[in-house]
Amino acid sequence: MEHTKSTNTNVTIKDVARTAGVSIATVSRILNGSAGVSEELAARVNAAVDMLEYRPNAVARALKERKSRSIGLVIPDIENPFFPSLVRGAEDAARQQGYAVILCNTDGNAVEEDRYIQFLFSKQVDGILFIGGIESQGNLEMLADLPVPVVTLDRRAATGKLSAVVYDNYQGAILAVEHLIKTGRKKIAFISGPLKSSSSIDRRRGFNDTLDKFSLPVNEKLTFVGNYSFDSGYQAIKELIEKKESFDAIFAANDMMAIGAIEALLEASIRVPEDIAIVGFDDIRLAFWHKPSLTTVRQPAYEMGQAAVAMLIKQMSSTSAEVLEQKFLPELIVRKSTENQGAEHETKAIRE
Repeated sequence: MEHTKSTNTNVTIKDVARTAGVSIATVSRILNGSAGVSEELAARVNAAVDMLEYRPNAVARALKERKSRSIGLVIPDIENPFFPSLVRGAEDAARQQGYAVILCNTDGNAVEEDRYIQFLFSKQVDGILFIGGIESQGNLEMLADLPVPVVTLDRRAATGKLSAVVYDNYQGAILAVEHLIKTGRKKIAFISGPLKSSSSIDRRRGFNDTLDKFSLPVNEKLTFVGNYSFDSGYQAIKELIEKKESFDAIFAANDMMAIGAIEALLEASIRVPEDIAIVGFDDIRLAFWHKPSLTTVRQPAYEMGQAAVAMLIKQMSSTSAEVLEQKFLPELIVRKSTENQGAEHETKAIRE
C-alpha cells in the first residue's frame, strides 16, 4: 500500500508508533536521542515521522521536561553591525542543539534590560545570554541571582559571579596604536566608546599605555568620547578640523566611528591615508567594502556568539556553579586606511 504525506496537523506519537510497528516508548526514545535502540528501528521510526510529517508538541515536552528549549539573548543595539554577526553565531549554534533564540534589543537602556530579563524569566527560558549597555551593573547583579544559567558576552560583570565570553580589548588597542606609531605617526587622535563600558575602558587603557611605551604624550585635545555611532565619529573629527588641531592619525574604538571620522576628513579634502591614517575596531563587513578600506582590529563576533551558546548549554547541563570564562585574542587587519606610509610621512599632519 502506497502512503502519502499526511496533511493532518494533529498527528500524534501514537500514530507514528502504529505506522512504524513499534511501541510509543520506542518512538519516544528515538526522538529523544536515547541509546539502546537498533539502527533498523531508528530508521523505521524516522521514516514514519517523515511520512506523517509528525512534529512533537513542544509545549507538552517543555512541561514534561521542565524545559522550554529556548535561550534569551539580550543585546544593546541591533543597528550596530557588530551585533548581527554575534546574534547569527548564537542562533546557528543554538539551532544545532535544538534550541530557539529569543532576541531582545534594549537600545542600551537599563530599564528595557530589566523589562526583558523579567520577560525572559517569565517565559521559562533555559538560559540567558546578556550584553549590557552602559548602565547595566544593577541588572548584572540581578542576573547573577536568577535560578537559570547566564553568560555575558563582550562585557565582564564586576560581580565575578557570571560566566563570560570576552575579548582582549586591551591588547587589541595596543595592536592598533603600535601599528600607527610604526607607520610614522606621532600625533594620534582617539575616539573612545562610552566611559562606563568595560570594553571602552580597556581600549582607552591600551591606547594610553601604548603612547607611554613609546614616550608619546596623551593629548586631551585629541581625545573624544563617542557612543559607537557613525555620527559620533564624524562629529569628533569635524570638531578637530574646525579647531585646526594638529594630528596625523586616528584610533577609533569601533569601526562605525572610524568610518564616520573618514567621512569628516574626506569632506574637508583631507586624504586617507596620505594625510591621516586611521584604525578602527571590530572588523565589521563594511570595513572591507568602505573606500578606502579600513585597517581594524578583528573581533570574531560570530565565533563569540557560538562560544557563548556552547558555554551556556554546558552550564545548563551541569549541577556545578563554576564560573567560566573564555577570552578571544585580537588580530590586526591592515587595509588601505594605513597602507604605504613609512617614515617619510612622519612629519605630515593637519596644522594651522
